[in-house]
Amino acid sequence: MTDRRITKTRCAIEMAMSDLLKEKTFDQITTTELVKRAGISRSSFYTHYQDKYEMIDQYQRVFFAKIEAIFDENGTDIHNAIFEIFDFLYQDSVLSALLSENGTREIHIYLRQKFKALLKTVISPHLGRQTLDKVRIDYQTTYSAHAIFGMVQLWIKRGKKESPREITDTLLAIVGHF
Repeated sequence: MTDRRITKTRCAIEMAMSDLLKEKTFDQITTTELVKRAGISRSSFYTHYQDKYEMIDQYQRVFFAKIEAIFDENGTDIHNAIFEIFDFLYQDSVLSALLSENGTREIHIYLRQKFKALLKTVISPHLGRQTLDKVRIDYQTTYSAHAIFGMVQLWIKRGKKESPREITDTLLAIVGHF
């Protein structure tokens, strides 16, 4: 059983990081700012994390595992995979903040690559008799993955005003159905 104080402190750190990422990039955030915003001592922070990089590394690992599970469970069902990602992000402010324009480069690259891989698996069945060479498929999936990621970032920036279902439907209507 986790001690309430531990949970409360971690929650305060998470909220502080989420708030700070709305104002500045991850690289610009200092541990001093983070603990001040969280209302905790530096020693409390260091009880939980070695530094801000370890903290974010833990969140990235959780995010990567969740995204892997979503893609594994949904196979080529891009609509449901994207909905589940939006639903997950709707509920998690820290991971949403990490995907924002101020978030970490690693998480941005990872999600774009996952979208690109998913798109590659769904393009071929929808081409019918048409065939695209590998270079053209690479360009098409890169373009679409960046478009999807850009919409994710805009949705986060706008405060996640649309429900996960609404933003999924909007995204797929704009990017095109696969």
